[in-house]
Amino acid sequence: MASTASYNVPNHGVSDRLHPVPSERRPRNGSSTLHDSLKLVAGTAGNILEWYDFAAFGYLSDILGRVFFPNDQSVDTSVMESFAVFGAAFLMRPIGGLVIGYIGDVYGRKYALETSMFLMAAATTAMGCLPTYKQVGNSAIFLLLVVRMLQGLSVGGQLMSSLVFTLEGHSERRWGLYGSFVMACANIGTFLGGVVAYGLRKSVTEEQLLAWGWRLPFLSGICISFCGIYLKYFCKDDEIMPAHHAPVQTIDEDDHDAHEDDDIPVVIDDHDRQTLSDHHHPAVEESVPSTLPPSNPLRLAFSPLNRRSLIASSMVPLLWSGGFYLTFVWMAIYMKDLIDPPVPAAFGINSCSLLILAISFPLAGALSDRFGRRAVMSAGGVSYGLSGPIVIKVIGTFGSQNPMAAFGAQTGLGVALALWGAPMCAWLVESFEPDARLTSVSIGYNIAQAIGGGLSPFIATLLVDDVGMLAPGIVLVGLSVVSLTGLWCVAPGGAAHVNKLTIKQQLEDVLHEGDELEMKEIT
Repeated sequence: MASTASYNVPNHGVSDRLHPVPSERRPRNGSSTLHDSLKLVAGTAGNILEWYDFAAFGYLSDILGRVFFPNDQSVDTSVMESFAVFGAAFLMRPIGGLVIGYIGDVYGRKYALETSMFLMAAATTAMGCLPTYKQVGNSAIFLLLVVRMLQGLSVGGQLMSSLVFTLEGHSERRWGLYGSFVMACANIGTFLGGVVAYGLRKSVTEEQLLAWGWRLPFLSGICISFCGIYLKYFCKDDEIMPAHHAPVQTIDEDDHDAHEDDDIPVVIDDHDRQTLSDHHHPAVEESVPSTLPPSNPLRLAFSPLNRRSLIASSMVPLLWSGGFYLTFVWMAIYMKDLIDPPVPAAFGINSCSLLILAISFPLAGALSDRFGRRAVMSAGGVSYGLSGPIVIKVIGTFGSQNPMAAFGAQTGLGVALALWGAPMCAWLVESFEPDARLTSVSIGYNIAQAIGGGLSPFIATLLVDDVGMLAPGIVLVGLSVVSLTGLWCVAPGGAAHVNKLTIKQQLEDVLHEGDELEMKEIT
């Protein structure tokens, strides 16, 4: 019997398992391919519906301000109060990202998606049933705030769950394209929210809109639950798996027989296990458990090696989150209510610009696969920061007389934003290890959403009233500077790149030690 030894790969505070994607190595047939397609449709459809309902609040904020707040105040004040409640949902997003991200890393992506979908369906349906200020007074404001916070809790985990699930199921060489598709679906949902809001304003009178019309977009929230039901009952539990539950591959029977007297367990993942198997290393044997022990994703997310990427992941999305809501939510209200005279067909212009943004996303994502994330993101960030104040000025000066000028200015700003936001999706996922990936991405992204998306519309409205029309452009410049700084603060390739190099060296050390052991046994 050969002497027993133990070779444990050291853990440097992060997971050493870089290949959690069983779908890439699983035999596939026509039925499984169709099922995977339906599963992706269910996930992205839920994404569209969630963001449709979430955006509907922003597009109807002027109406909701009059429904849920006292009527003896100016339109600007009602809009600002409505945006303040809109921002309260963003403050819940980091908590939602933390909770749902933890669920996804520990129990599986499926459960994370289910949780967020059912929460959003319940909160959005409740939103459509809320009493108004005229009916219950200040209690209406409180109930509105509670429902919005529940919506923020669910959205905080849904988008990143969809993103991580989608990218982990496809080749890394096309993560830019697939990640941009997930975000484009969210933009489509926002586009649909704008279309419905615009259609309501055109199809019913203002009195009808204030009386009952505002409820209609939110009562559709029940549709979200259908996607959640599909995931719950038609997707197997192991199809959306946390990284540390990835199945372990064992060596062939012949290789096992050649080393049946050896007992040298090594803590490695399924891909690295196969690498050692190919070298006939005695560390790989059937006695190793079929699943690896789970790691604590919170501890890994805040580990020293992960900390720098976590900070950067809360800075880089600031431009996307704040820029998106300023460009496509606040801008619609700005063109309609804050400019005198208002821009004709403001919501129609906004919806068309948003559709072009969604179309631009896959193109920008594919460019990042070809030329690199940083190159494309830098082009978008610089362009957005330089053009932001100009766009605000053009719309405020010429939009009322020339709606096409407003459309062109907003669309150009949206294309610059797409060059930043599309590659950002893959950049975020690439920055973290699989075992804490969903938790880390959700924390960083939703902190940025809480700051950028939650506060930017409120601050922009406040600045227009107190400083002037050009002041919101300064906010756009500030967002660009902070996000570009975050992008170039991170080590090349992010934490995942560093860890891959570390693990490669660890594997070489294990193989070298195994070869030395075999030589000693032979002699």
